[in-house]
Amino acid sequence: MKVYKFGGSSLGTAARIMNVADIIDGALRHEKLVIVVSAIQRVTDLLLESASKAGSGDSGYRAILDEIEQMHFGIAGELFSGNGHEEVAASIRAELDELGDVIHGIYLLRELSDRSLALVSGFGERLSARLVSAFLSSKGLASSFVDARELIVTDANYADARVVSHATESRIAARLGSLQGVPVVTGFIASAPDGTSTTLGRGGSDYTASLLGAALGAAEIWIWTDVDGFFSADPKRVRDARILPFISYAEAMELSHAGAKVLHPLAVQPALKASIPLLIKNSFNPEAPGTRIAEPGGADRLVQHPVTGLTSINKIVLLNMSGSGMVGVPGIASRLFSCLARHRINIIFISQASSEQSITLAISPAQSTKAKKIMEEEFCREIASRQVDSIALRKNLALIAVVGNNMSGHPGVSAQLFETLGKNGINVVAVAQGANEMNISLVVDSHDEDKSLNCIHESFFLSQGKVHLFIAGTGNIARSLLRQIAAHRQNLRRENDLDVIVSGMANTRRMVIDDRGIDLDNWEEAMQERTGPAGIMGYIQLMKERNLHNTIFVDCTASSDVSEMYPALLCDNISVVTANKLGMAGPWPLYRQIRDAQRKSNARFLYETNVGAGLPIISTLNDLRNSGDKIISIEGVFSGTLSFIFNELRKGGSFSDIVRKAKDAGYTEPDPRDDLSGADFARKMLILGRELGFTLEYGDIECESLVPEDCRGEMPVAAFLEKLQSVDGRYAAEIETAAAEGMTIAYAGSICDGKASIGVKRVPLSSPIAGLNGSENIVVFTTERYRVTPLVVRGPGAGGEVTAGGVFADILRIASYLV
Repeated sequence: MKVYKFGGSSLGTAARIMNVADIIDGALRHEKLVIVVSAIQRVTDLLLESASKAGSGDSGYRAILDEIEQMHFGIAGELFSGNGHEEVAASIRAELDELGDVIHGIYLLRELSDRSLALVSGFGERLSARLVSAFLSSKGLASSFVDARELIVTDANYADARVVSHATESRIAARLGSLQGVPVVTGFIASAPDGTSTTLGRGGSDYTASLLGAALGAAEIWIWTDVDGFFSADPKRVRDARILPFISYAEAMELSHAGAKVLHPLAVQPALKASIPLLIKNSFNPEAPGTRIAEPGGADRLVQHPVTGLTSINKIVLLNMSGSGMVGVPGIASRLFSCLARHRINIIFISQASSEQSITLAISPAQSTKAKKIMEEEFCREIASRQVDSIALRKNLALIAVVGNNMSGHPGVSAQLFETLGKNGINVVAVAQGANEMNISLVVDSHDEDKSLNCIHESFFLSQGKVHLFIAGTGNIARSLLRQIAAHRQNLRRENDLDVIVSGMANTRRMVIDDRGIDLDNWEEAMQERTGPAGIMGYIQLMKERNLHNTIFVDCTASSDVSEMYPALLCDNISVVTANKLGMAGPWPLYRQIRDAQRKSNARFLYETNVGAGLPIISTLNDLRNSGDKIISIEGVFSGTLSFIFNELRKGGSFSDIVRKAKDAGYTEPDPRDDLSGADFARKMLILGRELGFTLEYGDIECESLVPEDCRGEMPVAAFLEKLQSVDGRYAAEIETAAAEGMTIAYAGSICDGKASIGVKRVPLSSPIAGLNGSENIVVFTTERYRVTPLVVRGPGAGGEVTAGGVFADILRIASYLV
């Protein structure tokens, strides 16, 4: 014999009840059944709402009762015809008339007691059981309606009663042991010793089924719901959650008590005591294997994850009692828990410091005010004498439970858990772990609940980590970056167990955000005109609202407004990758803010492309310094445009013609004066100087502009290029003079002893700088270790592809840290 329990979602329409009947019919060919049913979906909520309105004198309760009546008569009309419909309609009418009388009495008295509420809330199960039982009979399956108030005996705590086990087992065995046909039993409801109605708490129909199964010695108890089983996490919050084919009784109890809504927390206990397996099945997908709950066997542990599942309670309140007068004083905890127990305050979570100076409790928001008042009354003398501080109450919190039998004796689980949370900037407010090491419970801000669940689940269950990119800017660098991500994404998944997801893109006019990832082949079509808060602040605010785990902000703009947001992003523990120099080469206060925010947060900030595009200049410099080498000087060419101009100049030709050639080839900005001024070069030198620890502003860089003084005002580009011919002779003479000395000229920069300068310099023909080709960049590190033969980094130093490659490399460096 098996016990089948069907939840309200499985009974929500006539078609669903027909489906349930088919499931029962198929099972009856192999075994006897006892059926337990919940109220039809939404009915319990409607009953509670009608009772509440009646208790407050609101005649609107009648409209709710009408809705309940229409719902049940509507389903009956679809299920039955002829005499069968009349009989069912009569039984439904009798139940509804009694309900109407009870609610009307509450309305007249303007009083809604727990006793009345328990009676009202049980009518849903009474109505659904009559419908199901009658429909089974109409299909030729002998069935009878059984009111669980005749079977289950409880105490007189009406809203959340405790079962009197011996009396309940005796009644169940006497009534159902010899009953012929299929009994359809009302879930959720029971009765006190005096016969008044009580309830087993919301979701208590699971508990009813377990009590019946244990008393009757059932082979199995099947809980039919609308999901395929227990998931490793709530699939509504964690998209990668997976079905758990098996969990132990202990794990099921831990997960249920900590918020998993698949099973009532108390439902496991009777089954565990009687060693009866529980199965979670989906009535909408009966062929799915579901989840088996039992004692672990050899075949039940195919995957040895230390963590079995995660769950959460998304609204809790913390009450904290602390004070020096608690230290070493016997009986404090006893008084605290006793006073709360007397008033039936349900404690979800307990944490106590080893110093005995504080005790923290988590309870539901509905009981928080009452609990605080009770604690203050109990300890009023200690509070008055300042031995105990005022009771602190903290709202808007969530409890997350990490559960697993295999966590016991498994080193590193806690370290992995808290490291994952820390890297994602999630603050843990309180922690509790039992000595059996099976459950680590932690409290976080409600805002971080989904983020916490996702990053923990990914850390323990997925071989493949995820990072979520939010990109600012859609210019050449961003476009090249997207192409590179699209081309390499599958390879990263396969070889690095890393999934790079572009979740947001924005420019000044348009934007697209998709938590699941933007289609990189059609991202331009996906972008929509921006609405809501404008500017970079609006985009960042939307990104923060998503609160995705492993988020990286990628700046592909040249905007000072964006760079000014770096400190705030880092303080929010959002890692940043930037190709924008205006942060690290910005005003000294901004630079310090970025550095300070970086030190205080768990986020990463990488900006390799600020100096050498795709060349590893900053990382090389930091490696040298971190390994203890002393930097004597840095020299180099950090402008692809100016490198090209001077490399061509050494081959022959006039300066002005080469500038024209560079502009036509796309090496310069639309106005070549932007490059010839050396401003971009100076910013790179400023960044390197700051990397070396020097306090430098942009104005401290000695920068020789290649723009003649009479060309620096307002002047069309064409006129400037014409006038530039006036300096051709100067550069020709410089080349000739340098050559006579066995040297050549280059536009280069150097940093030594805290001073940085940029300009046209003579360099020996043997210098690496003299050997540059095209638009190559070069940096020469002279250090204590590399004094005789300096360390040289050389290669393409400009262009969308190489810069995007450098940005991508920085993203992967942060990803390897995060996942």
